Amino acid sequence: MLHQATQASLYLGIFASLSRVIIGLLIALVLAMSLALLSSEYPKTKPYFKPLVFIAKTIPNITYILLILVWFSREISVSIITLFILFPVLYSHLSVSLEAIYPRFKDVWALYPESFIHKFTKVLLPLIKSHLIEAITNALSLGFKVGIMAELLGQVSPGLGYLLYTAKVNVDTIALFAYTAWLIMTVLIVELGFKQIFKKE
Repeated sequence: MLHQATQASLYLGIFASLSRVIIGLLIALVLAMSLALLSSEYPKTKPYFKPLVFIAKTIPNITYILLILVWFSREISVSIITLFILFPVLYSHLSVSLEAIYPRFKDVWALYPESFIHKFTKVLLPLIKSHLIEAITNALSLGFKVGIMAELLGQVSPGLGYLLYTAKVNVDTIALFAYTAWLIMTVLIVELGFKQIFKKE
């Protein structure tokens, strides 16, 4: 690990992997939040989303990875894979949180109507903040693991997955364990940093 810490390829790989995963996570979060709000605001639409979420949950991760690597270029495939795998996780967390809030405030919103933006930023977001942090934290670690797997299978360079692939090809077990340790450290640091940002806010 000390030897790898002196090489620029390690930091480039970490940055590239994180960038791809975060892009996929952000798109999945926006999509999941939009559909969760829609199903909470209009409950009749929820049955239409259930089959979609069920299918997304039950399809094995490796199937997503292999299909998307075939259909899309390797550079954007990791973000797309992360999006598809994290969407059902985030949607489930957010829809359950919003469902618990809407019935309690339904009468208040009827008496004091406000714009949707005001309702979302001043009421809904503060109330689901703890659930949102937990959902994003869990999704981030899952997305990073899946993203690294996609990089490894697709030989996407630069990236931590590609570094693991080169270590495997060279039968360098020591490097394989060292890159895995860097992967764990990266996820822990990102999660802790994310939690600290929300604590300060």
